[in-house]
Amino acid sequence: MKKVLAVAAAALIGVLSFAAPASAADHTKHMHTGDAFGSVTGWSGEGVFTEEGDRVHICDTDADGRGVIIYVYKGTPASGTQLYSINVGGEGSCVTKSAANGGVYNLPESRVGFKFCRYWKADDRYHAGECQDYDFLNDNN
Repeated sequence: MKKVLAVAAAALIGVLSFAAPASAADHTKHMHTGDAFGSVTGWSGEGVFTEEGDRVHICDTDADGRGVIIYVYKGTPASGTQLYSINVGGEGSCVTKSAANGGVYNLPESRVGFKFCRYWKADDRYHAGECQDYDFLNDNN
């Protein structure tokens, strides 16, 4: 019985040592736009916010004749202050901004928000029903 308990304890210690790194805070957040039909599988754009370096990366993932735009806020999209926006159009096209670009791209170490939308560049507008709002605590020092 002692041998079984010793093996079980060793196995538990092994599992915990492997689990520790996986349980560390995830500092990468994934985002999606809405789409013209409200489909949860037919997103028109994908975005990633990486706290390390304040990296905001968006891609147009749909050949729908529309681009995507992301508005970045200090605080939440509903009540925060807009810091900047970036847009891109054409399926497969992507754009990235980060703290390395300086100025407004160096985000505050506080709550940051994103409004990510399908975008009509010619009209410089988005349709509210085709946006998704996100906010995250940017606490990666």
